[in-house]
Amino acid sequence: MTAADDIGSDQPICRMNTTLLKDAERVVRVTMIVILLTAGTSKFFSHGGFFEYYSTLFQGDLRISLPQFLVNAYLRIIPFIEIGLGFALISNRYKHHIVYGWFGFMLSLLVGHYILQAWTSVNQLLDYMFLGLLCSLLPSHQSWLRRDRWSSAPSTI
Repeated sequence: MTAADDIGSDQPICRMNTTLLKDAERVVRVTMIVILLTAGTSKFFSHGGFFEYYSTLFQGDLRISLPQFLVNAYLRIIPFIEIGLGFALISNRYKHHIVYGWFGFMLSLLVGHYILQAWTSVNQLLDYMFLGLLCSLLPSHQSWLRRDRWSSAPSTI
């Protein structure tokens, strides 16, 4: 019997070890944490450069005009969101809620870059959405300090 014969049956076609999936989730989540903490920290130390640059861009002739106070308020809280989400992702307890926060934040950046018509940035942000998707779908280890016991029972994908 081949995998093609199994199509339509309840048997999984692909099997992977659960511990390996948990290791992959850990790598994805560490990557997300580093991205957020690096981005937030760099904005705090840009001496207003981040705020001034994007505030000026949003004042230009755009198809969608947002109120300047709204743009400026959001630009000021972005570093706090990044640092907050970065530290929150360390916790396993509310991982799925925090990943939804990641999606919301990345979606807001995506919309902002659409408004600015920065198509290259829009495409790059899609990669960040996929990181969140992987983090959301993959199982987690119980603790950051140790790996769960090696599981010989395969997980189905």
